[in-house]
Amino acid sequence: MLTGTMNQTRDNKKSWHRQVFLLVLIGLLILRIPFFAGMRFFNIQWAWTESVYQIGTYLLTTFLIWWEVDNLTDYHIDTLAVLIIILFKPVQTLVLKYRELNDDLLAFPGTSSLIMWSIAIVFAIAMWLKRSKLPGIKSVGLGWLVIGIAAGFSTMVVLSYPVSFQVPASSSLPLTPVFKRILTNIPSSFVLQIGWAAVAEEPLFRGFLWGFLKKRNWREHWIWLFQAGLFTFSHIYYINTLPIFFWIFVPVCTLVLGWLVWRSRTIATSMVAHGMINATTADFSYLMALLRVK
Repeated sequence: MLTGTMNQTRDNKKSWHRQVFLLVLIGLLILRIPFFAGMRFFNIQWAWTESVYQIGTYLLTTFLIWWEVDNLTDYHIDTLAVLIIILFKPVQTLVLKYRELNDDLLAFPGTSSLIMWSIAIVFAIAMWLKRSKLPGIKSVGLGWLVIGIAAGFSTMVVLSYPVSFQVPASSSLPLTPVFKRILTNIPSSFVLQIGWAAVAEEPLFRGFLWGFLKKRNWREHWIWLFQAGLFTFSHIYYINTLPIFFWIFVPVCTLVLGWLVWRSRTIATSMVAHGMINATTADFSYLMALLRVK
C-alpha cells in the first residue's frame, strides 16, 4: 500500500515536471516563430519587439536549464554551454554600447540591458548552487569549440558567394578598406552574434527541441531534418526580401549546426559556429559582390 502510494507520488511529480517543460518549450517556440518571425514577416516594427523577444527567450531558456539540471545531457547542454549562455547574453549589451548603437534598447545601460544582466546574475548563482550536477568540461569539448568555429567560417565562405547575388555593390569601391573593416569587426561581431542569435536559438532548436523529440523515440536523422525545417521556417521573413538567403543559406547552415551538435553532443559547438556564421556572412557576401563586379 505504502509502496504503491510512493510510486504514485513519484509518477505525479514526473508528470508535473514534463508538463512544465512542455509549457516552457511551447513558450519559446511562440516567442521565436509567431511573435518575432511573424511580426517581421508582416513588417510590424515596434521598438520593443526585439527586447521582448530577447529578454523573454533568455528568461525561459535559463529557467528551463535550471528546471532540467538533472537531465542536461539529454538536451546537449554541458558546462561549456551554460558558461556561454551566462556570459555572452549580457556581454552583447556592452558590444552594442561599444559600437555606439545607443538607440538599440538592448544597449547598456538601458532598462532592457539591465534586465538581461539581472537574469544572467540570478542564473549564474543558481547554476553555482547546482554546480555538482553540471556535466564536467572535457578536453574533447574544447576541441569541438575549435571545430565549431572552423565549420562556421568554412560554411560562411562557401555560402557567401550565392548570397552575394542579393547584395548591391559598386565596382568603383576599393577592396582593401572593405577587407580591413571586415577583419576589424569580426571579434566584436562574433561576441555580439553569440549573445544575440546563438544563445536565443541553439538551446531551443538543437537543445530542448532535439532532446524532447528524441525522448519520444524519433530517430535522430529525422530530428536533424525536422529542426532544420522548423529553424528555416522561423526565418520566413527573408522569403520575399532575401530568397537566396531563405532557400539556400539558412537551410544549409542549420543542417551544419545540427550535424555539429549531433556529433559533439553539445550546443556549445553550434553556438560558436552560429556566432561565426552570423558575424561574418554580411561582410563577406558584400566582399564577394565587389569581387564579382570588378
